[in-house]
Amino acid sequence: MKDAFGAPQSLLVLGGTSEIGLATARRLIARRTRTVCLAGRPSPALERAAAELRELGADVRTVPFDALDSASHEEVLCKIFTEGDIDMVLLAFGVLGDQARDEEEPLSAVRVAQTNYTGAVSAGLVCAGALQAQGHGSLVVLSAAAGERARRADFIYGSSKAGLDVFAQGLGDALHGTGVHVMV
Repeated sequence: MKDAFGAPQSLLVLGGTSEIGLATARRLIARRTRTVCLAGRPSPALERAAAELRELGADVRTVPFDALDSASHEEVLCKIFTEGDIDMVLLAFGVLGDQARDEEEPLSAVRVAQTNYTGAVSAGLVCAGALQAQGHGSLVVLSAAAGERARRADFIYGSSKAGLDVFAQGLGDALHGTGVHVMV
């Protein structure tokens, strides 16, 4: 549960090595968040991130999570929620891709869309359901300015973020009155 000042006590970061996600976690730990779960692909970087947050005083654990493995999302994420309430989920994963390569290799472009949009839809719906079941919490979805306006330099990435924005806004509307808040 959030503390008396409204600060979340527990945080789940999807995309556990995201620089923005980790900066947010550091800021929340400074404001009394005590439990952090970093969900990401197993790597030395994920373990270093966990160690850094532990040094700040948080109880931190890592969980294997792959945005591209939507079939595993329900099992992996629901298990996290069965181990205790999560006050805030920070959806912080995504890939920029390489616009020139992605235009030449459509499967590369599909990977960008699957990570940034399909993976986020899957993980977002699972987490929203778990937050709703516990009766409270926030889903914070990190997007990008590229989703606001198509540009030649990154329209594949931008289109995936635009879809994510609309999904998150609609999910927020669907959860109105449930005790769960969605913020893009």
